Amino acid sequence: MTRGVAISERQIFWGAILLAAMLRAAASIPFTVGWFDEIWQYLEPAWHLVEGPWVQTWDYRSGIRSWLIPELLALPMGAGHAMSPETTFHLTLVRLTLAALSLVVVGAATALGLKLSRLHGAMAGFVAAIWFELIFFAPRALSEPIGLAPLMGAVWLLVARRAGPGPRQFAVAGLLMGLSFVARIHYAPALLVLAIFTAKRDWRGAWTPLIAGGLVALGIDAAANLAMGAVPFQWAVESVRINIVENRAAAYGLSPVTGYLALFGFYWHVALVPLVLLAWLGARRYPVLAWMAVAHLAFHSMIGHKEYRFVLLTAALLVILAAIGTADLLRRVPRRRLMIAAAGAMAVWAGGSAALGVGNFRPNWSMEAGLADALDRAGRPAKTCGLALYRPRGTVAGSYALYRRATPIYVLTSPAEAARHIPAFDVVLTGPKHKDELPAAYRLEACAPPGFTDAPSCVLRRAGGCTPDPALHELNDWLAAAGN
Repeated sequence: MTRGVAISERQIFWGAILLAAMLRAAASIPFTVGWFDEIWQYLEPAWHLVEGPWVQTWDYRSGIRSWLIPELLALPMGAGHAMSPETTFHLTLVRLTLAALSLVVVGAATALGLKLSRLHGAMAGFVAAIWFELIFFAPRALSEPIGLAPLMGAVWLLVARRAGPGPRQFAVAGLLMGLSFVARIHYAPALLVLAIFTAKRDWRGAWTPLIAGGLVALGIDAAANLAMGAVPFQWAVESVRINIVENRAAAYGLSPVTGYLALFGFYWHVALVPLVLLAWLGARRYPVLAWMAVAHLAFHSMIGHKEYRFVLLTAALLVILAAIGTADLLRRVPRRRLMIAAAGAMAVWAGGSAALGVGNFRPNWSMEAGLADALDRAGRPAKTCGLALYRPRGTVAGSYALYRRATPIYVLTSPAEAARHIPAFDVVLTGPKHKDELPAAYRLEACAPPGFTDAPSCVLRRAGGCTPDPALHELNDWLAAAGN
């Protein structure tokens, strides 16, 4: 990291990538559901492409989702299902694939640091590898981390190169920025800031190839939706119309303009002020990253419905800038003490990340673990012939991607209804407080720990086969009637 230390830039880069890969692989194995969107917006439609039956939520009935991400996820999902059809390996392989994609963020952070010095590279790469939010979101099938990877790839090409970008780099960056946009259209303000800062007034050598690359990405998305019989880009128009104009998103909760500041304070706690101050120091090196973070945060702050994952881009950029700011402070340490100081700074970063990760953020690591385990258990026997969700809550509680059986999924709302339709299903999912209301024919198989929410986590089963019952509400019909 200094002239007296024999460590190369290549070693720094690959060391950060290896550390990040190990941590992200470990986070990929236990399947939990951080947000319901992970299943019903991406994994469930991907399962539909692999196997057929799926739970279709209002997002796809209304046409506000692009098919590009599910089509891409169907590739590792199909491979995993073919290799181990009786397990959830198809989900593990998807998670490992997404974790590998997230390494682009670590690579970009390391490259940004190495452009300044080996010390900056080591610090930025280490922090990007071990920061708890980047580890948590890395394997998630959500548009925010999926869109973050190509965006940071574009930053790598346009900001982190020592020689500066040429037309070829702008063209590839335009492709990556376009893919980031179609994955998460809310990244548009940050992408525009990146384009303005890097392309400037160079219309021929920068803007032209940048736009050309973006058009290629839009063409890929158009082809992906045409393949599914959808009108290209209608999903984007409908998403804005339904969520913003008709204000459908407000149904999931509203927060004031300062809502995200409160969320950062809640999750980063006492580390918020030092992180922001360090990021301010780092912003002097890379003002474009700071303006991207601010633009993204400001844009989302104006939208009433707020979720922490929506500002993942801002969090990632602030952390990377803070790591660079840390290296700037370390440069003031006498050379003979620099190695010890750098090791101490890394230890503080690692300890802070671990402490915050098990602090207020802790419930996210096991969110809906009970639901995931229960659905997996319900579908394990090969002869399972029908699944009933007994007294489910208002949000969706069934998933073919986790259940893995091409049988009907029914919804029951009362003990009398359960008793009347026993022949239709042989396995029931319900919450612990409702398991004793079911007919005696159903024996409790297991109740998984319920996790942070009240998702159904108990599996009950009876012996014998099933006779499909058209009088029962199947899950998709129930969702459509409820508007979910």
